[in-house]
Amino acid sequence: MRRIGLLCLLFLLLLPTPVAAAALAPKNKGLFLTPVREYIAVNAGQSTARAFTIANITEVPARVVLSVEQFAVEDFTYDYMFKPSKKDWVKLSSTEVQLQPNKSQQVSYTVNVPKGAAPGGYYFTIFATETLGTRKVRVGEALYVTVNGELRLTSHIQKATISSVSFGGDIHYEFDAKSTGNVHFMTYVSGRLKGFIVDITGEEKVHILLPGTVRTLSGTIPPPLFPGIYHVAFGYRVDDGQQITSTAYIAYFPQWFLVLLAGFVLLGATLWYRRRRLLIHKNVTDF
Repeated sequence: MRRIGLLCLLFLLLLPTPVAAAALAPKNKGLFLTPVREYIAVNAGQSTARAFTIANITEVPARVVLSVEQFAVEDFTYDYMFKPSKKDWVKLSSTEVQLQPNKSQQVSYTVNVPKGAAPGGYYFTIFATETLGTRKVRVGEALYVTVNGELRLTSHIQKATISSVSFGGDIHYEFDAKSTGNVHFMTYVSGRLKGFIVDITGEEKVHILLPGTVRTLSGTIPPPLFPGIYHVAFGYRVDDGQQITSTAYIAYFPQWFLVLLAGFVLLGATLWYRRRRLLIHKNVTDF
């Protein structure tokens, strides 16, 4: 009985414990700001109040400087570009925060839209910056501000690319979506492949499109089982129900079909060669 008890104790000691696992897990550290983005709709001549939380997840005090910049994006890649704000719309309740180790603080701000501001989208970023020696740590919250009014969610596909022949794997497509409206909106990108008794829809992906910009978007459609000529429609839909699509026909030849075809060709060539040898041998014998 004593031997069984010792064996059970040894087994329990060898089991990994949640406490030990938690102690070994690395702890997140650094400067954090939440939320990372905010969508704000306001009328011209009015204001709205919001707040964010800044946290110092380190073991030393932090002096954090707060500032506001405007942001835009590069065409096609959608890399962010920041510049000093020319519109004094975002007012912070404080421009500096002292945070003790592992502490957080909420900071309020207001978005004041002047009278006469044109309807559409305006884009700002609230930055929290901490200087550590010779380097700076900066985190931000993106503000997507919409001035209410006549909003245009117009866009089109100006370039679309899809391979006309596929030899297996997912069907990949890509296109450039150009916004011609005055406000940002979400695009729900997907593609659909149709053929004889085949109807396959790819996974939908969501991307934002800013006014006056071009963004390269892409996606995939799962491949059909059988070879053939298929019709493909791909593009995106918009929040207001618009569906913008591009269409094409592709020839699909899966790898198993190519192997099978190669096998038939090889078999045919072998049979032809043997038949030819038999004919030559017969002719020589008859002679």
